[in-house]
Amino acid sequence: MYWKLRIPLLLCSFGVISGFVQRFPHLFFVNIPYLINSAIFVGLIGFIFTLLEKTRVNEKEVHFSLGAAIILFGITFDYLMV
Repeated sequence: MYWKLRIPLLLCSFGVISGFVQRFPHLFFVNIPYLINSAIFVGLIGFIFTLLEKTRVNEKEVHFSLGAAIILFGITFDYLMV
């Protein structure tokens, strides 16, 4: 069974960006309100997702187990960076 990379890469990017933001908050957010912090986080995810769409990386098909491994990597990365 094959799966397009759109959902696994989106969930992986959520995990990786979340991990970096939690581990290094001074690099991303410096004395700005929480609402703006959230907007920047969503903007980073949107930028990455748009970049992946424009380069057509999301259209590639991979085996279901590789897609699940990509998702698991994002979740693990977020968990380990806390």
